[in-house]
Amino acid sequence: MSPGSWRSCGWCPTTRAWSWRSGAEAPSGNGSCRPLATSLTSRCIRLHPTHRRCTVAAATPPARPTIRDIAREAGVSVATVSRVTHDDPRVVPETKRRVQEVIDRLGYRPSALGRALSYQRTLTLGIALPGLGGPYFAQLIEGAESVAVERGVVINVVGTHLRPDAADAVRQLAERTDGLIVAGGTLSEDDVADLAASGRVVVVAGDQPGVPCVVTDGRAAAAELVRHLVEAHGHRRLRFVGEPDGSPDTAWRYAGFRDVLAERGLTEAGEPLRLGLDVRSGAVAARLLHDEGVLPDALVCGNDELATGMLATLPGLGHRIPTDVAVTGFDDQALAEIASPRLTTVHQPVADLGALAAAGALGGDLPARTTLPTRLVVRESCGCTQEGAPR
Repeated sequence: MSPGSWRSCGWCPTTRAWSWRSGAEAPSGNGSCRPLATSLTSRCIRLHPTHRRCTVAAATPPARPTIRDIAREAGVSVATVSRVTHDDPRVVPETKRRVQEVIDRLGYRPSALGRALSYQRTLTLGIALPGLGGPYFAQLIEGAESVAVERGVVINVVGTHLRPDAADAVRQLAERTDGLIVAGGTLSEDDVADLAASGRVVVVAGDQPGVPCVVTDGRAAAAELVRHLVEAHGHRRLRFVGEPDGSPDTAWRYAGFRDVLAERGLTEAGEPLRLGLDVRSGAVAARLLHDEGVLPDALVCGNDELATGMLATLPGLGHRIPTDVAVTGFDDQALAEIASPRLTTVHQPVADLGALAAAGALGGDLPARTTLPTRLVVRESCGCTQEGAPR
């Protein structure tokens, strides 16, 4: 190659190396390089026996600031910068302010992996649920996610409904997380106790001795709902829809249902319709009731999804709601407000349950049992007017 021949070069962001191309146009007179339009990051290198390096600086990507850069700029040790990024109270306010100013000015971002390793954390929150479908679980996860985002933590969820190895699956999840939320009824008490013995576990919508639990008082809430049906509307023949043995919260609701019947000297208008807690099961229950020939005065459903299936199916079978039969739900999901007729139900703060459980699972202080409030939401499906008064 002649002393006057040139090559073009360009920075490759994938390989992080300079690529070379021959045939570059030679610069004029002063020996400096001029960029070519075809270069990725343009410069030219002149190959010459006495001059083998580029005569101009390459336009390399700006280096990401490191913790050492911050320490050098702020005039402190690397350990002090690390303490500031971890909000260590041992750092005096003036030093913390000076280091933080440098961090903000240089755009330094601590390595999440490095922080996790130094504190022996995974930066992961686990959630174990009996299933993954339906608005209730979606809202529960949404509440937990709101806390996880604030803490810089990701969420891993496992559903145990179709798993013969449910306990092992949740145990493996727990080993890869900083904390674990377990929905009531997902695992046996013994399995939850084993998990709590080796890690941070919070139970939501369930009871577990020795483990923090976040719940609502479903028994008292259901009793308030049934009293409304008996006192405001005069209903005497009431029937529960849902599987009381399926989960702790459904069992509590059924217990509240029976409490009011017992105190009023009433009996159940038939055994509970022991079905799942989804819309399809509500439709199945409606057809079963229709085939029996005689409907009760009121149907108290284990949740809003069951009640929604009832509302969608009973009118097509010739039964008017609430004229022929009242229907109520539990949870106050979005479906309850847009149903026709609108659904009388009990509001419980599902997202708040998830958020509080997440905060506890990630190290926050929780008492043995935290009970969040509920409220009765009266709409037209029980026989009330839009203003909430009995017709």
